[in-house]
Amino acid sequence: MSAGRERQDARAPTEDEHRDVDEHGHVDSASTLGVLLADRGDLDGAEEAFRRADAEGDATSASNLGVLLAERGDMAGAEEAFRRADERGHAGAAFNLGVLLAERGDMGAAAQAFQRADERGHSAAPFNLGVLLAERGDVAAAEAAYRRADERGDAAGASNLGVLLAERGDTAGAEAAYRRADRRGHVTASFNLGVLLAERGDIAGAEAAFWRAREGAQPDVAERATAALGELRSGG
Repeated sequence: MSAGRERQDARAPTEDEHRDVDEHGHVDSASTLGVLLADRGDLDGAEEAFRRADAEGDATSASNLGVLLAERGDMAGAEEAFRRADERGHAGAAFNLGVLLAERGDMGAAAQAFQRADERGHSAAPFNLGVLLAERGDVAAAEAAYRRADERGDAAGASNLGVLLAERGDTAGAEAAYRRADRRGHVTASFNLGVLLAERGDIAGAEAAFWRAREGAQPDVAERATAALGELRSGG
């Protein structure tokens, strides 16, 4: 009986090995080389590598190229790269395209881009989509978008869902949504939870929620939470 061969654990290829394979036309290596170069600050080299992989149809490289160009202030080039990656089905590129379009005021196209990213499972896209839908008065669609964001673990989505439910009088649903966002560290949700609990007479619960809001990293929320704690203590 012949002895079996030992198999060594795989090791990550070095940058030189990626470069050698890239020179022979391997798309994955060009993409990985671009990431390695970007991580060490060689943005010119990273851009060249991403462009080579993008030219071969690689969606992730087109998306990474868009991010790099946006960081360098080339918004037109970034948009073109995001569009190419989006057309190839890249969720992150669709999301980034939506952000870019929203920043320049093209809300309709931004909503469509966020919708595509949402359909591809991007965790932050349904929240942004929900904000745009709410701003144009489509409350039902905004609620559905916030629910999807909440289901994907997005704290801001749960928080905005709570606000929407509170505005229509569903305090039980609002409280549950605020609590989910609160557990995820969303300080505005902590504050809103405190307000809801105080209104129904749960002073201890309200005080604890306001303390969490106060300890967060948002000065405006912390200031409001401090004022709310003062009112609770004074019986106001």
